[in-house]
Amino acid sequence: MNTFKPTFFLFLLLVSSSSFAQNHIAAPKLGDVSDGNRSAPVHLIDLYDADSILVRPGDQPMLPFSTKVTCGKCHNYAKVSTGWHFNTADSNVTPGRRSQPWILVHQKTGTQLPLSSRGWPGTYKPEDVGLNAWQFAQAFGRHLPGGGLSEKTESDPPELFWRREISGPLEINCLSCHDAEAGHDQAEYANQLKRENFRWAAAATSGFANVRGAARDVPDNYDIYSGLPMDDPQLTAPSISYDLSRFNSLGKVLFDIKRRIPNARCYFCHSTKTVRVERWEAEEDVHLTSGMLCVDCHRNGLDHNMVRGYEDEPQAKQNPAAASLSCQGCHLPDESDRAPRAGRLGAPVPAHAGIPVVHFEKMTCTSCHAGPWPAEQAQLVKTSQAHALGTHSVNRSDVVLPHIAAPVFVREDNGKIAPHKMMWPAFWARMNGKEVTPMAPEEVAALSDTLFAGVDSTRSGDWFTFKEDQIAQVLKRLSAADSSRREAAYIAGGKLYRLNKSGNLTKENHAAAQPYSWAMAHDVRPASQSLGIRGCGDCHTVNAPIYFSQLKVDSPMEADRHSTYKAMTDFADLSGIYARFFAVTFFLRPLLKWLMIFVSAILTGVLLWHGLQGLGSLMKAAGNFKE
Repeated sequence: MNTFKPTFFLFLLLVSSSSFAQNHIAAPKLGDVSDGNRSAPVHLIDLYDADSILVRPGDQPMLPFSTKVTCGKCHNYAKVSTGWHFNTADSNVTPGRRSQPWILVHQKTGTQLPLSSRGWPGTYKPEDVGLNAWQFAQAFGRHLPGGGLSEKTESDPPELFWRREISGPLEINCLSCHDAEAGHDQAEYANQLKRENFRWAAAATSGFANVRGAARDVPDNYDIYSGLPMDDPQLTAPSISYDLSRFNSLGKVLFDIKRRIPNARCYFCHSTKTVRVERWEAEEDVHLTSGMLCVDCHRNGLDHNMVRGYEDEPQAKQNPAAASLSCQGCHLPDESDRAPRAGRLGAPVPAHAGIPVVHFEKMTCTSCHAGPWPAEQAQLVKTSQAHALGTHSVNRSDVVLPHIAAPVFVREDNGKIAPHKMMWPAFWARMNGKEVTPMAPEEVAALSDTLFAGVDSTRSGDWFTFKEDQIAQVLKRLSAADSSRREAAYIAGGKLYRLNKSGNLTKENHAAAQPYSWAMAHDVRPASQSLGIRGCGDCHTVNAPIYFSQLKVDSPMEADRHSTYKAMTDFADLSGIYARFFAVTFFLRPLLKWLMIFVSAILTGVLLWHGLQGLGSLMKAAGNFKE
């Protein structure tokens, strides 16, 4: 029997089917390609649940709409998920310049530990302290737009399988950024994550949905599609109700979606507060007070890979348009550009009159123009991501952990000095040679509960004070409890504490104990408030903050709490002696200028005298020649 023809045609069918599937997948969706019209498209759309079933008024049970499915009807969800806010765990993504980490805080055990899946030096990965995707979402999802690490389930232990079936995945919440409706409540997102209501969280932030109950209270075998009440009347299963007036006659809902994201949406996750400064005293970024939006500079395409806007950004090397969105790219003309790009949005070109060029070679623009004006001591600041700003029942204490100081002038990898925010890590660890692996705070507390007896009666959220003998006792317990006999250590205040062979506590410098810092670019001050506006003395005096401002070494250790400070020169890789000597020369510069004027006048007089003498001799010689 000849089977060649059927086999051949089957092969052609498979190839054509594969080709059709590839073309179908690659085809852009309705909302992914602009037709060139600059007006905003109206988002009067159907709602879909996670099973791609239409959500309609009167459904029983009523289910939350899924952003992945609802928005995914017109937008490529997979492409969006590669964006900067979602790709933190993707090892193929270049991490770029260090940025703000997630900071794990455990007041009882004296822990503030920088975490990041991007592998920035000085940070640790969430899994290093036993945080899986589920736990990470509950701890930090409050200031994340969903997706990314929070959506991954590979690290979930088996016992979480049924909980995931109930709670659902934490999808990208497109509304976190793009919903401009006045009723949008991003703080409700944090509340829903605490209740393990992952699949309900996005809908709960919208202005037309109300979510009740908690997935954490239902048993593993609960069926969310049944809508049945709980056996225990004190517990309420998660449920959602919609404002039915928002559905039109066709069952569609109108969203106020903005591509140019309002600043208030950015501020929820990216606010910074300088402690002990009243709200009315604080200044907003000069760009925003001029009417700009954050996304005017921090732009992105469908891939949501936002331009971060710093010097030598990898994206800027690939796309000249991205390069023009940095400070220099926007304000300073580049003669090598084929077409002029500087001056976007009417950006002024700075004169920088009288400022030596060496300043631009050794300092970033933000050194003079961004952050609070430097003071005698770096100030404590609070950020949305580190201190849960904007969420309900947040601790408003000025000294609540983690402690972050700013501005600190740090020399970056490119050799330039830039203002940074800085924190001193504090955590318990296991050691393998010189390598340090952090321990989960709960593990430490469980082994040494009686040694952590501090009580925060004022709810300040500040450090409990530790004594060295207390640290020694905890280290002994931790070492005894480890079957592999790995050495235990405690890191705080720039020191590593460990026990020597005699069982006595020692402390030493260690790379893991060094402070972690990240560059700050906002708030940008106007030119009239930039360093140097009053002359060289803003920076070049014997007590100028940019060189000699003091940074308190933050630590729960009793010996460090009130006495240990470092100068800015320590972080800028500068000699304090040289900086002071150089500053002293500026006292003499006015005298030097007058001396130069005086000497120049004398030289001018001497030259003039000799010139006249020479002229007289020439005239005399000319007269003699005529005779």
